[in-house]
Amino acid sequence: MTQGTTAVTAEFGLRARLQATVPAMSASMARIANLLLEYPDLPISMSIFEFADRADVSAPTVTRFCKFIGYRGYTGLRVGAAAELGRSVGEDGLIGEPGASAHPEMSDEDLLRTFLASHVQALRASADLVDLADMRRVARMISDAPQVDVYGVGGSGTVAHSLVDRLYLVGVNARAWTDAHLGLMSGAILPEGAVAIGISSSGETTDTIEMLSEARASGAWTVAITSNPHTTIAEQADVIVQTAPPDDYLDLGSLTSSHVQTFAADLLYLLVSWNRQEHKDRNSAAVMNAISDGRVNARVIRSVPRATEPSPLIP
Repeated sequence: MTQGTTAVTAEFGLRARLQATVPAMSASMARIANLLLEYPDLPISMSIFEFADRADVSAPTVTRFCKFIGYRGYTGLRVGAAAELGRSVGEDGLIGEPGASAHPEMSDEDLLRTFLASHVQALRASADLVDLADMRRVARMISDAPQVDVYGVGGSGTVAHSLVDRLYLVGVNARAWTDAHLGLMSGAILPEGAVAIGISSSGETTDTIEMLSEARASGAWTVAITSNPHTTIAEQADVIVQTAPPDDYLDLGSLTSSHVQTFAADLLYLLVSWNRQEHKDRNSAAVMNAISDGRVNARVIRSVPRATEPSPLIP
């Protein structure tokens, strides 16, 4: 696209952008454009992967198409489609286009609104992608499993530990593994009926894939929490829990990844806790009793000498 075309399309709605750029499009992009001209509401109700399947193209081609007609990504296309139909997929008061790029020169107010808009839209997109029937199925499997392994590295590892901490409180024998060596050891000896969950936004994190693959080879029932159902980790999963892809949110995308993963993990925990209500009530009462103010204040806590003070152990 030429510089002039970009400047012109940025000022118009979705239909005008399509009509102005179709002559310069490749065959695959023209196919997307014609689909949108006939069914302009599709992006509102479809994820980028569903839309790509409908257009018979790849998800990266959809992303390139969005940028070609002047949007920042698929989220921008969704907002443009909604605006074309007189609908809204955003929050009142949020700056222009969710997914807009944040930069140091923007005002404090615009920075906060842009930051919030990206997170709100990422969470909403993840909610759109949730299949509650699958989530309930996973929750039942976790509730009845003799052991649950959760694998993840980096930011996904933090989400794995958080999920395991919650599951532990409702009596689930769950463990989080962020070290591939230890995760492979655990995956290799999982008991019959075990559940293994791999968390990877990209779906291509080698360590997580290897741990989940080992668990599956040992007979575990496997789950992948990922933003892309067409990746390597998805191939190792019996059930895929899809979250919003970060590519739609530009420089803020990596900051939304952990939030959409936590959204999926917390929803999963909630469903498990309902299946284990008796364990939850009993354990919650025990925990509250252990950390109550009365119990804590009744303890005798020895003071530790300041570093500048001589230790009483030194004569």
